[in-house]
Amino acid sequence: MIESVFPIRYSTTREVNIRLSDIQGINYRIVVTLFFIVLAAVMSTRLISGAIEFTIPVMIVASIVLIIATFVNTDIGLIAILLSMLLSPELEAGSAGGREVVIRAEDLLLVIVSFTWLAKMAVKKIAPLKSSPLNIPIGVYIAVLFLSTARGMIAGDVSVLKGMFFVLKLIEYYILFFMVLNQTTKVKQVKLFLVILLITGIIVGIYGNAHIGDVERMSAPFEGTGEPNTLGGYLLFVLSIVGGLIFSYRKRRWILLLIFLFLAPVFMLTLSRASYLGMFASLGAFVLVTRNKKVLGAVILVVILFMLTVAFGPPVIKDRVLGAFQSEESQELKKVGIVTLGPSPAARVVSYKLILNRYFPQKPILGWGMTAGTFVDSQYFLVLKETGLIGLFLFFWIMWRLWRATLDSYRKVETPLFKGLALGYLIGFAGLLFHAIGSNSFIIIRIAEPFWFFGAIMVKLSDIETGKAVMEEELQKFGGSEWRLQQSRS
Repeated sequence: MIESVFPIRYSTTREVNIRLSDIQGINYRIVVTLFFIVLAAVMSTRLISGAIEFTIPVMIVASIVLIIATFVNTDIGLIAILLSMLLSPELEAGSAGGREVVIRAEDLLLVIVSFTWLAKMAVKKIAPLKSSPLNIPIGVYIAVLFLSTARGMIAGDVSVLKGMFFVLKLIEYYILFFMVLNQTTKVKQVKLFLVILLITGIIVGIYGNAHIGDVERMSAPFEGTGEPNTLGGYLLFVLSIVGGLIFSYRKRRWILLLIFLFLAPVFMLTLSRASYLGMFASLGAFVLVTRNKKVLGAVILVVILFMLTVAFGPPVIKDRVLGAFQSEESQELKKVGIVTLGPSPAARVVSYKLILNRYFPQKPILGWGMTAGTFVDSQYFLVLKETGLIGLFLFFWIMWRLWRATLDSYRKVETPLFKGLALGYLIGFAGLLFHAIGSNSFIIIRIAEPFWFFGAIMVKLSDIETGKAVMEEELQKFGGSEWRLQQSRS
């Protein structure tokens, strides 16, 4: 039973348990959401196979039902988005500068849920943007995205349709951030969203473990051609959340440990070197944030287990790790300093040099615009090329503000569950920052969505714990004087 899994202790030391009466609507929400996920899978499959006559009416009906359900309760739409993050099919619509234009079920869900939420806010006359440390940097960054891409369109460097597609796709994540920031005010919502994240991770783990030995590298369900780096980044984030909970939330430690051990082999078999690098960053952040000797011992144990797995585990893991330092004759670049590079790392370094030597010097301030020029497998070099120094500065400003807000929440919250969630987010955040060196971690929807979804929760986690978020919500509903009058009467 969910109500027996997550007890919450407010900072006032009052023990509060979520009871069945508090979450009586969850079951039907999950059923409805699963219905939408199945519909999305069927629709995409039929659409790809050419059965347009079947897809369009079903899509229309499903969209109408989702709009109505989300308008009644926004949590339903958010649950649908959480479940679809790794369980949605994709439909390739073209490419831009080496970048595939891929539409997934969660793209459609996010658009539907976002517009429904905005309509609901307009009807209720509630401002959709709540105050947060990220509002200004996100707003300025969006303006720079539009400006640099519009300039690229005028210069002919950017396709109008594809450029706008990727700009709007990136803005989707920030809309999700503000939607969760606005909507999440109660402890039971945080618990519900965390449970859904873990359930989705377990489903992905079942899929991955069932395919061990059948595929060379693990990839997510419905991945099309497959992107192991994407699955590696997602699992890095989920495993970090679970790791933080294991450290702080003792009541369900063994269950969480089993989930961790269940997902770990799938993570290793993605053979994603960027994810392995991110793992070491997460472990380092774990030690630095907690400053706990037991954590240091656990981290050393994990590192030893990783090394043993590389040395004596499946040969593909050893070949993949050592292959990063084994060059081939056909390579354009074989060494960086005294370090020998394999084909894939060498190709990345060559692409980085191309950005620094060709693209950046020509347009250093605002960049070339989204999708302009060659595609590069690095979040930071891609941002530099597309939005210049200003965009890169704003990107790091956003990341810094989010890190500080999460660290502040981690220090303030007192309940073990919230403490573990904030810790897990911090170490997952650190891991993704290093994962992004060799991947576009913060624009990949299957990584960026859970990152921004729980990032919004991190910003207001302390207010949720103390009940301040609920009070602000009531104040917003009834107006200041009416709300105070109601409180005085009660």
